[in-house]
Amino acid sequence: MQSILHTETKTLEIVWDESCGIINQIKTNTALEGIATHIQGEVFFYQYELDIPFNGEEKEVFEVGDVVYWKSQTDKTKFGILFMYGNTTYGDGTKPRTSSPGIKIGHILNHKVIRSIETGEQLKLG
Repeated sequence: MQSILHTETKTLEIVWDESCGIINQIKTNTALEGIATHIQGEVFFYQYELDIPFNGEEKEVFEVGDVVYWKSQTDKTKFGILFMYGNTTYGDGTKPRTSSPGIKIGHILNHKVIRSIETGEQLKLG
């Protein structure tokens, strides 16, 4: 998979976190796409087939620009790829925080563009 996030109007470069224990499972998946949801501080898309087990690297606080693999704590069939650009709904005003744990899988170089992605846009990794 190329290290690119495609939106309907933009292409953003991602630097994959090669130290991440699940990165190869992410990079070899060819179906990482979905419809954007934009909420305070992040844009994400859901996946329903990307069930990668957590490996102890999961956390809830991230940096601006981080790309995160996320698993719902309430719906065991719901997974997501998150793109963090600022303080989130769950944050404390200092750093992005997810609603439940996730694993950092990369970083968007030009993270300021993330905030311009609108809910409903088609997103695709690779």
